[in-house]
Amino acid sequence: MKNKNWYAWNNLMPPKPDTFHLIGAVLVPNPGVEAVLIYREPQGVNPAILILDLHLVQKPGIWPQVMSWADVRYDKVYCPDEALYSQVEVYEAGNLLVRLDVDTVS
Repeated sequence: MKNKNWYAWNNLMPPKPDTFHLIGAVLVPNPGVEAVLIYREPQGVNPAILILDLHLVQKPGIWPQVMSWADVRYDKVYCPDEALYSQVEVYEAGNLLVRLDVDTVS
């Protein structure tokens, strides 16, 4: 699956709470397809690596059959004293789509 423009960051800027964000884009078969990132259960053995599954959801209606870029986003609010993510892995249909390091903005 073609994809681009992935970026992940921890936002530690005041005020609290701290947050995590991931953005990217995937190529989908029509503009009515929504890309959704789902938290994988169970996660891996390393709590610093976030594992997400990408699902494509077709919205109802009639859509032109033209390849389109769908933006995808995942946001999380950290609990107090929760460890920050240092890496993210995104899987699509069980295959690793992207692995990237997480930046920290403070």
